[in-house]
Amino acid sequence: MNTSMPPPLTGEERSRLADPARLRALRETGLLESAPAEIFERATRLATRVTGVPVSLVSMVDDNRQVFVAQTGLDAPAPSETPLSHSFCRYVVESDAPLNVPDAREDTVLRDNGAVRDLGVTAYLGVPLRTVDGQPLGAFCLIDREARQWTEEEYEALSDIAAGVEAEIRLRRQINVAHREENRFRAVLDQMPIGVGVAELGTGRLIDLNATAIEMFGVTDGDVTKQLAFDAYTPEGRKLSLSEFPIVRAARNEETISHMELRCVRHDGPERNLLVSAQRVESEPPVAVATALDISDLNAAREHAAEVDRRLAHFHEITFDAIVELDSEDKIRFANSVMRARIRDAVGAEAEAQAVGRSLWETAPHLIGSSFEKALAEARRTGVPTVTDQDGRDGRILEARLYPEHGAILAYLRDVTEERQIAKARDTLTRELNHRVKNAFAMMSGLVGMTARHAKTPEEMARGLRERIGALARAHELINPTATPERDFRGMVELRELLLGVLSPYTNLDDPRLILDGPDIALNHAGSTNLALVIHELATNAVKYGALSHDAGLLELSWRDTSGQLELDWRESGYPEELVQPSNSGFGSKLIDLTIQGQLRGTYGTEWVPDGFQARMTVPMDLIKG
Repeated sequence: MNTSMPPPLTGEERSRLADPARLRALRETGLLESAPAEIFERATRLATRVTGVPVSLVSMVDDNRQVFVAQTGLDAPAPSETPLSHSFCRYVVESDAPLNVPDAREDTVLRDNGAVRDLGVTAYLGVPLRTVDGQPLGAFCLIDREARQWTEEEYEALSDIAAGVEAEIRLRRQINVAHREENRFRAVLDQMPIGVGVAELGTGRLIDLNATAIEMFGVTDGDVTKQLAFDAYTPEGRKLSLSEFPIVRAARNEETISHMELRCVRHDGPERNLLVSAQRVESEPPVAVATALDISDLNAAREHAAEVDRRLAHFHEITFDAIVELDSEDKIRFANSVMRARIRDAVGAEAEAQAVGRSLWETAPHLIGSSFEKALAEARRTGVPTVTDQDGRDGRILEARLYPEHGAILAYLRDVTEERQIAKARDTLTRELNHRVKNAFAMMSGLVGMTARHAKTPEEMARGLRERIGALARAHELINPTATPERDFRGMVELRELLLGVLSPYTNLDDPRLILDGPDIALNHAGSTNLALVIHELATNAVKYGALSHDAGLLELSWRDTSGQLELDWRESGYPEELVQPSNSGFGSKLIDLTIQGQLRGTYGTEWVPDGFQARMTVPMDLIKG
């Protein structure tokens, strides 16, 4: 036996007390919080009888105290634990070696230990108690209140008894770890959204269900041995007998059932759609295990998606637009009846019958090199919707709108032949009218100049008249619906500038009767010309009959961009007499309706109030914004 004291403890040895792995192993024994166990008490009594020493302890040491798992011989009332300042056992753990102290009062390390002063410890002999993997948890020791030279026989007796104590500690730790793992596994199992059941092999008797299965199948009070309170049906509506349940088939016949769909109707609860699997599991003893996944919400979502698909397909079939969907390789996934009719008329019934699943370019080779092919390539390259006009084989003009999504392309082809022809005719007529009106303005300007030269009125009168006529000409330039290089028309114009240009013959910003309120919005050709035409018509009426026809009137124009829509309000007020809505719409009103609804695809509404007139127009920003 080593009878010498160990050298002074280094910092590394002291750190062993706080080693996380050691403390974790110590906690896993459960001995720090448990009441003294009889088996350990017997060990300490046996040690004192065999050696004749008055005191024996089984001590567990953590990072700030020692706990007496068992003790014999301490003066009553015996403490259940002490701080490390009153511990010799800590040195056994720190050194992971036996500790032999004949007389602590003469030891420079131990003579100031609180156990010497408060517990009367003089002689000490202790051996470490370790885990299977060698972590020192505490010490089994003998204590005498008198100085004592420990013998080899006493050390061997202490070591032999300690071996039994150590074996019991290891067993308790294994049991605690197993219980902890079982509880953890059970907690995980009960948290799973899948129902799990275990049945006895051969009989099919249920052994266990997790919490989800208990709630799913209506088991009460956790008794899984009773008859389950539900009925099961196949998707076709046939009721299953008990012997046909997947878990019973797996238990009795050792069948493997995979993803069997059942309708489960609880006697006291809701109906569910379940996806059930069951099979034998090799264990001791072997059992049958079944899992049940609630797919009620999934089935409902599938039915809803199918209904949405049916409604979308119905819409695709009743629309006048031709619709085709292409995959990432330009193969036709879908073509509605209008598209199939166009394919049939263009390349024949046989090509139409084979169109779905075939390349668009094989089905309609005449589209190779067309504007449609270029727009399709652009949509794939940029990932943004693309619009182009495509000339059909039948001479019709089709507006193709292509929408890319996840490699596929959805294309809508609308027949715009009449729309394009009307627009072309309107453009021709407007250009001719513009030319003649400009000539009329020039002639009026000349007449005013001549009148100024020969009349007796001041020259300021002629200048004022010339400026008003010039303002009309500038407004007319904004109304021009076609921008061409020879006219040097600006591609964009601010909405505020447009309003002032159109209203300049009748008023200006210094006029207290005029209020303009709205953000800066740049208009493209279509927006500026069409809105100018509408404002011109409204302004003409305001000058003749409304707010600009008298000094007390007020004209308020406000506009805003609301979710991709331009909303413009025209409000006239302050009219001294009650205004009455005309019984018939004049040419101006019809022209406004045609412009807003036909050209700009917007809405227009009016309201006559006692002291004025209100109008609101709403048009899509993507058609007018520059």
